[in-house]
Amino acid sequence: MKPRTQLILTSFCLAVFVLATFAYMKWDQWFEQSDKIAGNYEQPDMVAISLQQLSFDEHGNKEFLLNAESMLQYLSSNRNIMVKPTITFYEQQQASWKTSAASATSDNDADKLHLSGQVTIVQQGVREAAILETETLELHPRESYATTQDKVIIRQTGVYIEALGLDADLNENRIQLKQNVTSIYEPEES
Repeated sequence: MKPRTQLILTSFCLAVFVLATFAYMKWDQWFEQSDKIAGNYEQPDMVAISLQQLSFDEHGNKEFLLNAESMLQYLSSNRNIMVKPTITFYEQQQASWKTSAASATSDNDADKLHLSGQVTIVQQGVREAAILETETLELHPRESYATTQDKVIIRQTGVYIEALGLDADLNENRIQLKQNVTSIYEPEES
């Protein structure tokens, strides 16, 4: 064999040996099973499309009806994420208030909902309904209680009210405005 061919063949074998040694050392690292495939992204336990949940009290009366365009449920972290939820409250089997928002998060039992984005609460079953608007709202459906620290606008025929923060007992139709309350009354023209 010629010295030049022998030199090329030896260099090639040496390069293959170095490459094989490197691959052997990194093999486990390259092909180990990883629990980190999903990273920090938690997969939902349940995905619901066009969700409808009706809740009853201990006497079998309707408490509230929850509708949502979609919901993701995460059992291990006790949370739900909803898109376009609406919650209708009932008093003596009749709708009394209807709440809607762009999105909401809640615990798995829907005891507390955090509504956000274009939140509205509309009084039901009355001729001149009150409409409340805010950006975020913490809602406790089983107690028919709502609260926020954000700016609130309340509209009703001839009345416009702005305030910062509110507590609302929807069963008693009682609203407490917290601070910076401004009210404008415009009587109907005869």
